[in-house]
Amino acid sequence: MSALAIDTRLWIYLLLTLAAKLLLAHYLPMTGDEAYFIVWGNYPDYGYYDHPPMVGWLLTAMLSVSDAPLWLRLPQVLLTTFIGLAIYLLLRRTHEAVAVAVAVLYLIAPVNVLGVLTTTDTPLIFWSFLSAVSFYFAQRRDNLWWYLLCGLFLGLAFFSKFFAGLLGIAYFLYIVLYTRRGLRPYLGLLLIILGTLPFIGLNLWWNYNNCWNNYLFNLVNRTAGSGFSAGTMLTYLVMLVYLVTPPILYYLFKQWRDVKESLTSRQSVFGGLFLIPIGLFFLLSFWKEIGLHWLLSFYPFLFLALAPILSTQQLRKCHYFMLPFTVLHLVIIGAVLVLAPGIAREIDEKTYRDAVFGMRAEQIIDAMSEYDAAIMMTESYSKSALLAYHTRQPVPVFSVSSYHGREADKRTDFRQLDGKDIVIFSYHRQEKYRPYFRDSEIHRVDVEDTHFYLFIGRGFDYQIYRDDILREVVDRYYQIPDYLPTGQCYMYERYGFK
Repeated sequence: MSALAIDTRLWIYLLLTLAAKLLLAHYLPMTGDEAYFIVWGNYPDYGYYDHPPMVGWLLTAMLSVSDAPLWLRLPQVLLTTFIGLAIYLLLRRTHEAVAVAVAVLYLIAPVNVLGVLTTTDTPLIFWSFLSAVSFYFAQRRDNLWWYLLCGLFLGLAFFSKFFAGLLGIAYFLYIVLYTRRGLRPYLGLLLIILGTLPFIGLNLWWNYNNCWNNYLFNLVNRTAGSGFSAGTMLTYLVMLVYLVTPPILYYLFKQWRDVKESLTSRQSVFGGLFLIPIGLFFLLSFWKEIGLHWLLSFYPFLFLALAPILSTQQLRKCHYFMLPFTVLHLVIIGAVLVLAPGIAREIDEKTYRDAVFGMRAEQIIDAMSEYDAAIMMTESYSKSALLAYHTRQPVPVFSVSSYHGREADKRTDFRQLDGKDIVIFSYHRQEKYRPYFRDSEIHRVDVEDTHFYLFIGRGFDYQIYRDDILREVVDRYYQIPDYLPTGQCYMYERYGFK
């Protein structure tokens, strides 16, 4: 069969799902997280506060052409289409009809149709998928070069997001638990490690010279206060049922002997690469809330694992659930887009304000622009990122804010703002900012039956801000453990902290 020959039914679903994703990508308003990563793209670096730099590099390339939302979302839109096609090509030599059914099932899954936002998960999913496919061929052909390629792709996935490390653990456990071919697979494991080392080393070097930001954010700041909770575990299980879907779970439980036999065969690679990370997340869920997006880089392996277990008829029955399930999602999203922010008002005032801010950012910018000499700021990374996207200029963050999105700390030198005028966007009257300025006033801005506030501060006093706000920021988010050697830390050196 020609590599270019594709079943007509698959073509139809490829084009229909692609069209649905393009429409969503066009109409969905820009989100705060997306805008934050666009900020990364505007400042190319080999590392960023929250995560490794891959999505920043991707967006740097995309921004060189355009900053239109549809264009910037195109990598994520095309990603699931590419993986759906790849699933078909990987499976069709064994059973053409099953290959089509599995690929279509993946393409029409809700998270794949609705997932059109380019985030750190976009390159993570792409490189993880290529790494897993290389591992599959390494197992199938017992070829050491495939192991090395697997490691290189895993390194690129690691340079996208640290969750790639779970895939590396899955490779190790799979070889230990399932492979029985002497020392060769363990040599392959060493080659996988060798392929990842340049990326791990480069990330460590960046952290050494940047306050160990990735370490502090991912392993210290965002885990503070975590404790044992059965509730987060139950939430995780419900999320798994949603992702896998009840019909697929039904058939897997019904044919548990076939599942067990499949997992102990040489064709079990993708089943193992799905179950091992999912199991590790299950253990973690007793202490930490697991986000849906955490699972997405392992999600394609579920569908590849279904091929040797479910029949064509069973897969088609799963389609009968999945297709209307996804259409229901699209109808709800469409209704929200048409009726928002009215729907948000029914939830609570903050949700309504969030909706108005996201959809009417230009009106807020116009109000802030009346103060021409003042520097625009907000109190959160997401709001600053959205305003930066719309104004095409940096919008720093004022106040302590949260542990998320502190890339602005590196980009903003408050020493250079001493004596400047600043206008701060807020949901509330922030009287607490008055001590940091020579004089100030607060204006209310009415937009779409709600209101926001602009704090206009004149004559910013850097020294007071440093001793109060910046000191708290450093104490809360930049406490580097003594056991970590530190090359440079901009928060220490710039503001004289130790």
